[in-house]
Amino acid sequence: MAEPPPSMEYAELGQKKKDEDLCKEIVGVLETDGSQRVLLAGEAGIGKTRLAKMVGKHATDAGRCFLTICLHLNRKFDDELSLYENIASQLCLYSDFEETEVDDRDEDEEEEKKPEALLAELKKMITEEIEKVKEAKEAAEKKAKELAEKAKELAEKKAKKQPVAGEKKDGSHTGPLYLLLILDDEGNKTSEDRVMKELKLETFLREQKFLKDDKNRLKILITRRKEEEERSKAAGEGATEDAKSEQEDESEHASDGGIKSEKSDNESDEGIKPHDSGDEGKPEPQAPSNATVIDPTKKGVPPVGDEFHTTDMSESLLNSINKPNNMKDLFASLMKDWKTYEKFLPEMVEKSKKSPAAIFVLAKSLKRITPTTLDTEEGEALKQRIEKKIEEVLSAARPSDSSINPVLRLAYELLEFDFPLKDAILDCFWHSLDFFEHCGSVYYRDLITQWILEGYFDPVRSVEKAYQDGHLILMELINRGMLKIQENNVVVPERAMSTLIDPRRRGLFGRSRLRFSRVYCGDKRKGIGKITQIDDMIKTVQAKKGDKVSTVLVSGDRLRRETPVKYFKKLSDLQVLGLFEPTLEPFITAFANLVKLRVLVIRDCDLLTDIEELKDLRELHALEVSGASSLKKISDGFFKALSKLQSLHLSGLQITSSPSSISELTELHCLIIKNCPLLEDLPDIQELVKLEVVDVSGARGLQTCFDNTKGEKKNKSKNKNFYHLTKLQLLDFSESQIERLPIFQDSAVGDKLHSVRRLLLRDCSKLRRLPSLKPLSGLQILDLSGTTSLVEMLEVCFEDKKELLSLDLSGTNLSELATTIEELTNLNKLLMKGCTNIEVLPNIQKLTNLEVIDVSGCEKLHTIEGSFEDMSYLCEVNLSGTKVKTPKLPNKTEIRCLKRITLADGTPFEGEDWSEIRDKIESKRSDEASEEIVEETQPKEDPASDSTDMGDVIKERLCHVPIEKDIYKTILSRFDSPIQQEVMKIHESKDHLQGEASANAELVSFVDIDSTRLKSFFSENKLVKGCSLRMCRDIDNLFFEVDGESLGSLETLSISNFPLLETICWGDSFKNLKKLSIDCCPKIKTLFPEASQMPSSLVELNIKYCENLEKVVEGVQLSSLTNLKPQVKNCPKLEETSEVDSEDWVMVERP
Repeated sequence: MAEPPPSMEYAELGQKKKDEDLCKEIVGVLETDGSQRVLLAGEAGIGKTRLAKMVGKHATDAGRCFLTICLHLNRKFDDELSLYENIASQLCLYSDFEETEVDDRDEDEEEEKKPEALLAELKKMITEEIEKVKEAKEAAEKKAKELAEKAKELAEKKAKKQPVAGEKKDGSHTGPLYLLLILDDEGNKTSEDRVMKELKLETFLREQKFLKDDKNRLKILITRRKEEEERSKAAGEGATEDAKSEQEDESEHASDGGIKSEKSDNESDEGIKPHDSGDEGKPEPQAPSNATVIDPTKKGVPPVGDEFHTTDMSESLLNSINKPNNMKDLFASLMKDWKTYEKFLPEMVEKSKKSPAAIFVLAKSLKRITPTTLDTEEGEALKQRIEKKIEEVLSAARPSDSSINPVLRLAYELLEFDFPLKDAILDCFWHSLDFFEHCGSVYYRDLITQWILEGYFDPVRSVEKAYQDGHLILMELINRGMLKIQENNVVVPERAMSTLIDPRRRGLFGRSRLRFSRVYCGDKRKGIGKITQIDDMIKTVQAKKGDKVSTVLVSGDRLRRETPVKYFKKLSDLQVLGLFEPTLEPFITAFANLVKLRVLVIRDCDLLTDIEELKDLRELHALEVSGASSLKKISDGFFKALSKLQSLHLSGLQITSSPSSISELTELHCLIIKNCPLLEDLPDIQELVKLEVVDVSGARGLQTCFDNTKGEKKNKSKNKNFYHLTKLQLLDFSESQIERLPIFQDSAVGDKLHSVRRLLLRDCSKLRRLPSLKPLSGLQILDLSGTTSLVEMLEVCFEDKKELLSLDLSGTNLSELATTIEELTNLNKLLMKGCTNIEVLPNIQKLTNLEVIDVSGCEKLHTIEGSFEDMSYLCEVNLSGTKVKTPKLPNKTEIRCLKRITLADGTPFEGEDWSEIRDKIESKRSDEASEEIVEETQPKEDPASDSTDMGDVIKERLCHVPIEKDIYKTILSRFDSPIQQEVMKIHESKDHLQGEASANAELVSFVDIDSTRLKSFFSENKLVKGCSLRMCRDIDNLFFEVDGESLGSLETLSISNFPLLETICWGDSFKNLKKLSIDCCPKIKTLFPEASQMPSSLVELNIKYCENLEKVVEGVQLSSLTNLKPQVKNCPKLEETSEVDSEDWVMVERP
């Protein structure tokens, strides 16, 4: 029997007790004699940073520490000045990121000091502050000691008691006061050796007065990720490229104009309690028995002073995490009195993989989106949606996939709940992870500005509005625990989430316009600088007189207030310029003096016709010119002088040729030339070895990526082989007209392109065959949909694709698939809609991770080899429009979500698990067989027999006619009628809806016909008495605009498998209708919206599988219709109404 979840109060107290015990243990090691150095190393998300902060507070409140300085080494410290600015800002001596606005500066303030003078001043201020804090701590301790002694003496006098020999006179700690230096995330962007030796922090601290007297008064606490620890121990051996993070406490660092997050429910400050008198008489704390004392001469221990004694306390942290019920206590402590999801707690804890980060982020996310009240219908509906998502994501976790944390995946999936900017928040989430990976921590305003530059809020008509959207997303990610605030409003992501895989087709690389993180790379000199949002602009903060503007982002509305030449003349030091929808003409000439410009974005400028003057901006690292629909030409040598360019984005232009000088941009890592419909050629990029993104999507005039020059000058090697592009991650030729791709390998080199994650070739309608894709062993998404000329794929294309998740071959002309498809064992989606030539699907039985199989519209497909029995993660199968018999469905159902299969005839079946669906299919087959037997065994001579009964049997049999036949026609002699009846089956036929045969038809059966052709048929045929309509997938309003007179002779009407049908136009046309059958119409809610529309002649009504049908006749009780004999089956909403109580209903039990 599972343990009940802990109460909120118990869990919170238990979590605090665990935190306090662990802090006491680490502080005990730090306070032993000598210069102590404690190491906390481990995997991402186990809480190393959070613990380090708690230790710092505990040591200050209850120990001998008089000051804690915390340096987050997940940021780059370029020089001494940046390091000491950070320390001074922690001591409130300096604002590392100015919040001052332009109008707040002192006009008499002196010019900015030189770096050397500022560094000297900062060191002096820090020294004075350290001494001041130490003296204050000593004075406070002295006063506390005096008060304690007086209180004790008074107590003794009252008790007339003398002090006991050997009794301690106070409970105060012994030993000198010390300074604790925390080096968090050591080795991420900056190493301990860099800070202590190269930037001389150890020397500076040793020169302090308190350390001159006693060098042991400096203690160091280091946190390090497991990857960095292994790298250090290996002394330079390569480590995995997938860097992970650890859980960090979400603290509130508020400054005027800064950002404030929701306070964490288990914030570290609340989890620490001072030592009490129970510590009296304890011996000096020693290193615990499970701590590892590290020899500083060994590899992996940076040489930070030979006198430091290093103790590895990582095992103590792991032991604390692995204690029984630890994850339950942590989750429950974060939930407060909100117990909505307690029933999921055991599974959440199990799937968290003992990661505090996962528990923290999920709890914050659930708290954020859960409705405050469940009393309303809307609140209850939202709660149910959340619960379904929890069940679906957690149950979808594969035991074999150890890299993905299902609880973190669930927190990501919950981003789609209760937030308006759904696409933008996903972009910003993935960008934050990617940015931190390459650049480290970032000031919050910088991060928002980069989101704007990357185009996540396009179109930007107001910079202020875009900034507000960015700030809204920033706070949402913070409040969900996915972003965290450090000192000075610096932001870092919860990088434990970097193990997740972006499931979107284009991913982050396909959504980002500049890839600015690759240009910046954490180098402060290449960044945006200290900026603020003011007056519908984003610009550099001018906090001091003489400060120069280096960054400006402005939209067209705001820019119209300025005269371009005059405005930009004053901005000669400008380095980053973003113009959104500029409407000034001309303005390019005004950039002549912007020689320091590094980043230039000109977005959505219809008036721009010429950019030639931009080629003189030789310092450009990133250039975007997009949406310039009047720009028709860029000179061939335009980029010759722009040798520093790393990111180039040209889109929405009318150019026919791309400048060949792009081939000389050897630093280029991002090349985007998309949505240029007239583009006819590409530059030679096969030697640009730093390329990570190549996006040429939307170049509908591009017929080749090779040289299209005719004659002897043709360069036959141009773009022939991409095997040098070993950093390439996205290659997108979608909507181009290329016939062939470059090859991706060199026989002498072998596999070199594991980095490619996405190969997108959607709607490349002239692409006939693919090269060998075997070298692309890291491919995750392969999209070939709409490549209508593709007739061949090599067997090797599916080899070495263990990471492939999505394969889309929809609309291709392939006649067969490579049998190596069975090697795609991690494939989640197999999409082959409308592959009209494929007849057999190779054995896919081994693809046990498949969730979606869609082969709808593959009209020649008759066989799928192998069964689906072992596909326990399967959720959706679509076989409509094929000849495939119903396959053997999965024996087990792992993912808890609504399953759906659409059979070859278009009949859909849904259920919570596959066994339920299997039963429904078998029940329907049994019902159909019984109906056919009953009809065929009726005596032919029976005069009461209605000829239309046999017609229904015939129509049912006609469903088995091969679907590619346009017309199936036969003369029936089994009707009890003096005239032979003619039956027609019509499947999307243009040629056979007219003529003598159709004109004389009284009994017709249509399959998959559209509204236009149906209207045309009935306009010519007014004698039809029996009509069967099946699998009309596009009709939502039946008989709309059909002449009412044409329907007057109908006596029997059968409507089946209309997935979109919502309305039937009855009017007053069906005067002779006697029998009506409605089957598998999931969207219809009311059969007869008005009582007057119901034919008075109707005597039989059969309704099946109409899940949303609520009313038969609006406003009329069926009990009043004494002549009607209705039957209903599997219509849950109709059965729940009071109408089913009518004694006239004949209820058919569900199978």
